[in-house]
Amino acid sequence: MWKLKSNVYNVSKQALEESLYMIGNGYLGVRGSFEEGYATGESVRGTYINGLYDRIPMVHAEMAHGFPTEQDRQPRVLDTQTCEIWLDGEQVHLVDGKFTDYHRTLDFQTGETIRTYRYFTSTGKSADISFRRLASLAHVNFLLYKIEVEFDGEIELISLCDTEIENYSNPNDPRIGQGHTKLMRLLSLVGYDQVVYASMRTATTNIEQAVAISHKILHTLYATLEHNKHEGKLYTRIKAYGRVGLEKKCVFTDGLRFSSPLDRARELLEKYDAYDYDAFLEWQIEFLDEFWYQSGIDIQGDADAQLALRMMQFHLLQSVGVDRFSNVAAKGLSGEGYEGHYFWDTEIYILPVLQMNQPDKAKDLLSYRHSILPYAKERAKQLGHLHGAAYAWRTISGIECSGYFPAGTAQYHINADIAYAFIQYFLYTDDELFMAEKGFEVILETARLWMDLGNYHNGTFQIHTVTGPDEYTAIVNNNYYTNAMAKYHLYWTYKMFKLLENSKHESVRHLFEDLVARLSINQGELIAMKTASEKMFFLYDEAHQMYAQDDTFLTKPMWPTDVPEFSYRPLLLNYHPLTIYRHQIIKQADTVLAHMLLEQYATEDDIRNAYNYYEAITTHDSSLSTCIYGIMASRCNLNDKAFEYFNESLMLDLKDTHKNTKDGLHMANMAGSILSVTAGFAGLRISEEGIVLRPQKPMSWDEFSFKLNYQGRLLKVTIGNEVKFELLEGDGIYVKVWDRMHFVEKNKPPVKAVVFDLDGVLTETSKAHFEAWRMLASELGFEVPDKLEDEVRGISRLDSLEIVLAYGGLNDRYTLEEKNDLASHKNELYLELIKGYTPDNLCQGAVSLLAYLRESGIKIALASASKNAPFLLKAMAITDYFDAIVDPSSIENGKPAPDIFLKASELLGITPGYCIGVEDAYAGIESIIAAGMKPIGIGSKSVLSNCGTVFGGLDSLHNFLINHLI
Repeated sequence: MWKLKSNVYNVSKQALEESLYMIGNGYLGVRGSFEEGYATGESVRGTYINGLYDRIPMVHAEMAHGFPTEQDRQPRVLDTQTCEIWLDGEQVHLVDGKFTDYHRTLDFQTGETIRTYRYFTSTGKSADISFRRLASLAHVNFLLYKIEVEFDGEIELISLCDTEIENYSNPNDPRIGQGHTKLMRLLSLVGYDQVVYASMRTATTNIEQAVAISHKILHTLYATLEHNKHEGKLYTRIKAYGRVGLEKKCVFTDGLRFSSPLDRARELLEKYDAYDYDAFLEWQIEFLDEFWYQSGIDIQGDADAQLALRMMQFHLLQSVGVDRFSNVAAKGLSGEGYEGHYFWDTEIYILPVLQMNQPDKAKDLLSYRHSILPYAKERAKQLGHLHGAAYAWRTISGIECSGYFPAGTAQYHINADIAYAFIQYFLYTDDELFMAEKGFEVILETARLWMDLGNYHNGTFQIHTVTGPDEYTAIVNNNYYTNAMAKYHLYWTYKMFKLLENSKHESVRHLFEDLVARLSINQGELIAMKTASEKMFFLYDEAHQMYAQDDTFLTKPMWPTDVPEFSYRPLLLNYHPLTIYRHQIIKQADTVLAHMLLEQYATEDDIRNAYNYYEAITTHDSSLSTCIYGIMASRCNLNDKAFEYFNESLMLDLKDTHKNTKDGLHMANMAGSILSVTAGFAGLRISEEGIVLRPQKPMSWDEFSFKLNYQGRLLKVTIGNEVKFELLEGDGIYVKVWDRMHFVEKNKPPVKAVVFDLDGVLTETSKAHFEAWRMLASELGFEVPDKLEDEVRGISRLDSLEIVLAYGGLNDRYTLEEKNDLASHKNELYLELIKGYTPDNLCQGAVSLLAYLRESGIKIALASASKNAPFLLKAMAITDYFDAIVDPSSIENGKPAPDIFLKASELLGITPGYCIGVEDAYAGIESIIAAGMKPIGIGSKSVLSNCGTVFGGLDSLHNFLINHLI
């Protein structure tokens, strides 16, 4: 349930799988195109940088004042994916009859894609080919590829740096860019030795984008490498025989973030020159271990939902911007749908997910909105407003990029959506400083627009000529969603002013005083906003006992569903907008969404009646719709319907139900599916009164759990037959479940000791052990494979010797005495290799972890199978941290028997059940389990498949122990 898998290559799903198997890290994204290319079929071979944009003309058939004349578009940047493969002069392409054993995976625990198959040439010879790639989450400028080919013949790899790139265009779909596809122009392209450097510049905005690419040849001593350049394409040709591998390390930079992108790319490539693909993979695993610990949602009893949900969480992680220059495009970094534009999707769908588990990323996205506030203020003037800010409906740099104003610019609710996100961030974090620095300025300036846009009529504050979330009903008066969000927005503008004005923090008050002076804020303006909020108009329909979507919506005829000519979907691609606008037909949740976000403005009956009425006339032509109707079905106790909607939104991309996943994944739907679990099945709401839950577990699930980061606390919520809480970090807190308050406080398990293995845990000596065994084998006349390193990890010297001798077929050649001599000789070789060890050879985080355990009163023991352990501890200056060191000669059976860990427990005088054992080897984990201790692994989950808790390094283990066990 941690991997998206495909064992069939289907050319008709080629472009779809490019989206599903994309990789990214929030800064850059790469579609899952085949490195070796395709023989046929549709492909969008794209690589994208978040926040990078060019500007293209926007032409209107009939121009009017305030219409935008240009728009942002996210350019496809130069292509580093391509690596052609030639076998005995024949190019490799996957066509029927030419390959077998096709496998493709996207691993959510390692963050890499792996693709393998066996290929057959026209002469009948076979080749085993594998492709791996990852976009580093720890070092976001890096994209890495690893390609390996084994073939009894001549192999040629042609790695391509392609600057002749253009964006995708589809004139028949308004959701895709149309024309103006050549957005980048070449500045420089050179290759020498094993490195390629390239730089380009956006055609009109002149933003530079650069790449540095290194090529490392693997598995062969006899290979040639040469560079050839032709018309904006640079070919790096590698020729070998029998077996060859290629690691491509690509560094992407851009002129938004760096003053000299090409120089910075070169510097980063040189800085990390010594680190190979596997090193980046280790960093990736450590990053993802922490991510899943903080954010993972676990479902018991529904493997399909678990897999799909993890895929969605992972893809959101890959596409969410990582700095103030970027946000989250509608298609993330997975495709070119909606031209890379950011919408309200971020604030209403994606930010609620991030605020639960990744508050720092939420803060970055809100900082982006603050950074483009000047554009919003300028846009307000263009629209004829004397005061305030009007955020662009769709944008990258901040300018309005919507050419069809009834379904774009008229959606003024984006102002309140952005303000709502800032307010939710404050409720989650209580971060007054951020609100004083950035948040309140955005909230105030956008609130000023409501005062300029709205007007009083019959004693009520009304907002006219707007479009709500339902884009099938445009330019209306008093759209319920817009008015409700504006009401909340205006209320909180006054409230936030008072909170900051009376802050207990002097730094906050000083910042706020400066802001008040700079923005010319006065009490009268704030009181007027508060009054407008209190007087906000909502049209209530007595006949239906619910709030009307707008002033005229309920007066329109229903869509003629019984007429064949009106049966085509989606409506926006088949009918004139005016035909749609004059009917009661809804594209996506509108009033129902308002009831989800602001349920305090309606009664339970109002909410239920609105749901039943509006749900029946909603087409769900927007991918943002089914998840909201599912969440509100839970709210209305319609549990079967909620689960149906959840499954529909869950499969939207996996089954391509909207038939446009090839243009990119639907980020808001993915976030909405996650919210279907937390806000829907768990009934989670965050308000001024704190955390509220109304759980409605699906009947087919045994239980589910999720984490919640709230005001310095990390809370785990598990919902099964009952609701259970575990406070993992922070102080105790009250949580409301339905109408009952629960106080949740931290319950620390009784951990009294930690027992460590040495090799591979506190210091990395496994490579020295392996090298010593390799040297011994060579002296005996045979070679051992690389996998031996894992096979002998954590077991005794004599047991390791038996494995080594087996590779040479020499198991029965030596007596026990001779084997002891061989083992001693191997140890001499090993000691020679490690005699120079110092504290610098400790694994990262070892000293700080040991010091923390000592300060916490936790006993520490060493349970290493190595008789050299005391020597190593002394050499690395950590002997004094240990309360007990097991001599392996004092135990009868080595790992995986429990003897060594039981001996450590005995020396410490602590029962095994109160001990944690830390190991990097499968056999060692077995030993810990058999001893009755809690096992924790260091290394790879694929190797330590017998361990439930595995970390990539000691820093992550340190955090885990602080937050969970000690």
